Amino acid sequence: MGYGSCMYRSRKTGKFYYFVNDKLGAVEQWELFDDGNGKVDAKKVRALSVGSQTEGCVADDALGHLYIGEENVGIWKYKAEPEAGDARAQIDRTGEGGHLVSNVEGLTIAYGRNGKGWLIASSQGANSYVIYRREGANSYVKTFRIADGELIDGTSDTDGIDVTTANLGPAFPHGVFIAQDGLNDRGNQNFKLVPWQLILNGK
Repeated sequence: MGYGSCMYRSRKTGKFYYFVNDKLGAVEQWELFDDGNGKVDAKKVRALSVGSQTEGCVADDALGHLYIGEENVGIWKYKAEPEAGDARAQIDRTGEGGHLVSNVEGLTIAYGRNGKGWLIASSQGANSYVIYRREGANSYVKTFRIADGELIDGTSDTDGIDVTTANLGPAFPHGVFIAQDGLNDRGNQNFKLVPWQLILNGK
């Protein structure tokens, strides 16, 4: 049964792919295509075994990378093309020597110019978020939290996150970071929106 998923569009071929993972650490890559009748069909083109339970994943369409969060272990980086095999590099780890606290949950990418930007992870066990460079070896940048405000509580127990650097108008001229708040003080789970420049430029 699928547990987490993300999509990828290959810059090399223009093809679309769907990645889906499960609680046993199995990951499948499916190529999506037009079946000739105006509907989407798919075929499995790759299978990976991460090792243990996974959930969050994100693919970098421009640089051709796939990032997968192994919840109790850390973040893995694979090549996103289907012929790339199972070679991988560990970006960060949970526990001693790492910046993450289990569980590793949502992953997202803030796209910058010329291949630069940021990879962001939800470090659920610490109710925090960890930022890495998008380029190169994804070096660690910083960790931040969304704290309580005067009228709105902060975030905790976050699964999913997302970010855009696009101009979304007066409230978010430099983009927005969105985090699911799993333990909302004022009722049901909801989402908190933070101007991206506050996170990027904050201390």
